[in-house]
Amino acid sequence: MLDYDALHCLSEVLRYGSFDKGAQALHLTQSAVSQKIKRLELQVGSPVLVRTKPLKPTPLGQQLLAHVQRVNVLEEQLSVRTGISDEASPLSIAINNDVLATWFSDVMSRFSFRCANPVHIFNADQTQTRTLLQQGKVMGCISQTGTPIAGGESVRLGNMDYQLYASPEYIARYLAKGISPETVTASPGLLYDEFDVALLTEYQRECLGVTPRLKRCHWYPSSYGFLQMAVAGVAWALLPALQVKEEVRSGKLLPLFPDKYLGVTLFWHWVELESDALGELSQCVKDVAKEQLIY
Repeated sequence: MLDYDALHCLSEVLRYGSFDKGAQALHLTQSAVSQKIKRLELQVGSPVLVRTKPLKPTPLGQQLLAHVQRVNVLEEQLSVRTGISDEASPLSIAINNDVLATWFSDVMSRFSFRCANPVHIFNADQTQTRTLLQQGKVMGCISQTGTPIAGGESVRLGNMDYQLYASPEYIARYLAKGISPETVTASPGLLYDEFDVALLTEYQRECLGVTPRLKRCHWYPSSYGFLQMAVAGVAWALLPALQVKEEVRSGKLLPLFPDKYLGVTLFWHWVELESDALGELSQCVKDVAKEQLIY
């Protein structure tokens, strides 16, 4: 029989990415957690962790994580339905920055009125979230990839439109001689992080028809700060149209190419668990996306 105490330790160290942080969450010493996982690996006869920074599950570790998720869901369902306990288990999901900065707060608002389950959100680029789902770290995610994982389902949510924006002050300073793909890409821009390179490159190539140029881009890994950098006139920025409605209305930001949108298709993925709460969360995601995104 599997050691479920050790499985819980495995889940937590992967959730937090390290032995020391996982041990803190478990209120155990790092040595105790390490010993439990070593005993688990002896029991199953194979490593369950890739000891990198952050920690990653091996293929067997992924299977064990998926198993313990199902066990937790079954225990919660049984406890609630029999009245043994009304404690709700957390739902772990992976969401990208732009969705968090725009419409996912509406999802959380609706879900909070339907279920008491805490929602633990992993912040990851939309090109990386599906990997977290495959690894068993989360139960659901929003991804650019539509193909469901083994043992999971997916549904198309719609498109998030992106445009290049800059402040009037920025335009007066850097683009006074004219706004063109060449003058814009030669002036200071913004990147969120290394994963943002692909999105900006695609916009420059597909929407502006130019060879991508990123050398003059600042890197600023903060969703709120990213927008404020554009408003302050530091750089132009590729931003979701949903995020800048008020700034555009008030004239703080202007679209540099009003007819050039890049539509990013998003999909909701979830694992096949008999979880009422996960089903409610999935429904909230689909409902809000239908209202906010372009289908």
